[in-house]
Amino acid sequence: MENNFKQEIEKIEIPFQLHERSKKGIQEAKSEMGGTVKRFVKKRIAITVIAACLMVPTGAFAYQSLLADDLYGSFDNVKKHIANITMKSYLLFDAKLSQAKGNLGKEQYEQFKEVLYVITNAKLEFGDKNGNIDYSQVPSENLEEIKAALYDIQPYFDKLNDELSSKEVLTAEEFEQYIQALITYETVMAKTGVSSPPEIEMVPIDLREEFINARNVLEYVNEKQRVN
Repeated sequence: MENNFKQEIEKIEIPFQLHERSKKGIQEAKSEMGGTVKRFVKKRIAITVIAACLMVPTGAFAYQSLLADDLYGSFDNVKKHIANITMKSYLLFDAKLSQAKGNLGKEQYEQFKEVLYVITNAKLEFGDKNGNIDYSQVPSENLEEIKAALYDIQPYFDKLNDELSSKEVLTAEEFEQYIQALITYETVMAKTGVSSPPEIEMVPIDLREEFINARNVLEYVNEKQRVN
């Protein structure tokens, strides 16, 4: 399965400017001796359990029948699968769902929730203690379903994060590379065993090149979303 995953990555042609930036990034990474990478993207990976819910006003936390329970069943159920999740994170996620329900409208929200359900189920079934998935270990039939969900849900995440739609500012080829970069980045996080973007020296040497390539794609998308 891992070999098939690597073959899929190798099929993707990285734009020339990203390839050049990757080579430069690898050389720079070799000289780093500590501290976080300053050039890291401005937002966290959108496909983690909590990533889409980091900027929610505290006033959103009034007790209610939690929308998150519709997806996960309960906080206790999530905790069984994702050991490092906290109640605060769960409430943030629920608040983000409430925001989505208000911003998207009933019909769009139902579509959003249906796709999100695929991703949250994948987190519970295949995620590590931090909720990160090593996609190289996901069975091929499940991987295709998850990837399809990621393609569908990313424009929703962009909208909820007040970003321009990545699907609209990128070409079809670039958008495919973006989704693959998100998958690759999360896979490296899972293999590294971290809950937040790792320092480059924490990443195993054999994963550093694909990690930097993925990071550069994410930076490229962020730049495109700012410029347009």
